[in-house]
Amino acid sequence: MREGSLCRPMVLNRVLRAETLKMKRTIALKMVVLAPLAVVLLTIFMASQAPFSTLRRNAASDDWKALARVNFQFWGLLMMPLFVTLQTALMAGLDHTDNQWKALLARPVPRWTFYVSKLLIVMAMTAASAMLLVAGVVAAGGILHLLTSEVRFGGAVPLSSILLQAAQMTGLAFFYLSIQTWVALRWRSFSAATGVGIVATVTSFAMLLAAGQFGAWPQYYPWALPMLVLARQPENVAAALSISAALGMLAAVAGCADFCRREVT
Repeated sequence: MREGSLCRPMVLNRVLRAETLKMKRTIALKMVVLAPLAVVLLTIFMASQAPFSTLRRNAASDDWKALARVNFQFWGLLMMPLFVTLQTALMAGLDHTDNQWKALLARPVPRWTFYVSKLLIVMAMTAASAMLLVAGVVAAGGILHLLTSEVRFGGAVPLSSILLQAAQMTGLAFFYLSIQTWVALRWRSFSAATGVGIVATVTSFAMLLAAGQFGAWPQYYPWALPMLVLARQPENVAAALSISAALGMLAAVAGCADFCRREVT
């Protein structure tokens, strides 16, 4: 088969379909739903504990905005980076097990298609979870309206604003998603991939606690970038999105190059 024909999009599509089918052997697809669901349920519990409702603690004037902010704090600070860590580790672990790479890379398919397909699938799962979180925020508003008289959601749901924040956080996560994908595919150990992600997430959490506000010096740390969306003055988000995209692509290209030239033994 000619090299030119191998580089067509249809080849990548075949690899993508194959990788998606393999995900059924893991809990990765279930986590797309379970991760945002856990955040929403936790937020509902915290917000319904009148008179200590999370939404009323800071005398918020807009309950919808406060509800979305609490969900995005949990999502961007802890759940999304841990979600990416787990998904990349599961994705890579399927082929690390019993050294499946030998059989895969022996096929007449360009190596880069395997790397790119795994990266795209993790990106798609992260985006899908973010959209489910948005749906969960809307549902949580209706549930809280019924559960407690302390919180009343008046007016229309600011869906466009909530969707924008979710999209921005997902875009800002691309940089560390690319790094985590590279780490997961570079080392065979599942614990190594998850260890890097957990340590990076805890470090991000500690840095943001030390800074005392979103958008301070931790914004230069990849795992803390999504929290710029929740900064008091989030004017740096557009620039951060460009930087995250550029550095994320650089990490993706470097990881793919490393993967393509690596010898499988």
